[in-house]
Parts: sequence; C-alpha cells; structure tokens
Amino acid sequence: MSKDIIVKILDATLEVVAREKISGTRMHLIAKEAKMSQSNLHYYYPTKKDLLIALMDELQKRFSEKRMESVDLGNKTIRENIQGLFKEKLDDIVNHKKVDYAQFDFWVQGTVNLEIKAKFQQSFNEWRENITTVINQKENKLTEVELKLLPFIMVSIMMGASMQYLIDENKFSLDAYFAFAEKLICDLL
Repeated sequence: MSKDIIVKILDATLEVVAREKISGTRMHLIAKEAKMSQSNLHYYYPTKKDLLIALMDELQKRFSEKRMESVDLGNKTIRENIQGLFKEKLDDIVNHKKVDYAQFDFWVQGTVNLEIKAKFQQSFNEWRENITTVINQKENKLTEVELKLLPFIMVSIMMGASMQYLIDENKFSLDAYFAFAEKLICDLL
C-alpha cells in the first residue's frame, strides 16, 4: 500500500469523524474528503470498520510517539516529565481538537463494539504504563495501592480537562488547570 495514500485516507477519515461523528461517517464522505473514488477507498479499506480500526491504530501511534518526545527519563526530572505529559495533552486539546473529538467518539463506540473497546483499553493501558514509568522515576512516599491508582487519576485529570474545555472553551484556563494539576501530583509525590 502506498504510504501517501494511506495518510491521505486516514487524514480524511479523521476529518469526517470529527465533523460527522462515527455514527454519521460514511465511506462516500471519506472518499469525497480524500478526493478519491469510493471504489478506490474500498480497495484500501473494504469496510468502515477496517478504516476506523486503522484510524485508531494511527492515533495510538501518534499518541505514543508524542509521549516519547515529551518524556526523557535520563535527562529530565520527574517534575519536568510530569509537566511534559500534561503539556502533551494541553497541546492536543488546543491544537488537535479533532483528535480529542474522535477519541471521545471511539470511547462511545467502544461501549457497543468489542474490537474498538479492546483497542481503546490497549491505548489507555499504554498511557497509564507510560505515566507509571514517570512516577516511578524516583523514590516517593506513596503506598503500592496509591502508586497503582495515580496513573488512572492522571488520565482522568487530562481527559476531564479535554471534555470540559471542548464543551465550553471560555470557562477556565487550560494553562492554569494543568499547572495546578502538575503541582498537585508533584506535591503528592
């Protein structure tokens, strides 16, 4: 498969999902957005499900690569790495809203589609594992139970910011929100 065509199709799919939501996404809309024939689109992705799974995989790859850029266990302090995790999510919320809208829509689809649910679980498990690696960067005063719960709490803080901000952008400052979240987590550690 041509990498350029795949990127073009996945970009078009993200555009359509962000605009129409998954339930309103149709192959002909993706083909139109990608400026290609629907039969050509079906050559690469025979079904909408195949295409949505490919988009989820691409988004997860993007999240993982971006997270690797924001964390440097060898050269940054735990505070800088926690700050990096929060800045990464802040950037997604402000500069890549379509990705967050798609992520929420995939979550909804995961409640009825077991394959999407499994992909979503895998994505969140990886995210929490990355956070666990950061918080275990230095000795801390948390109990074993608290150490296991903290990645869940940090994901909730980040996804909660996204959900609240995307529904009402003028209600609070994301910069202040994430600065306070960083302080709370670092003070806890």
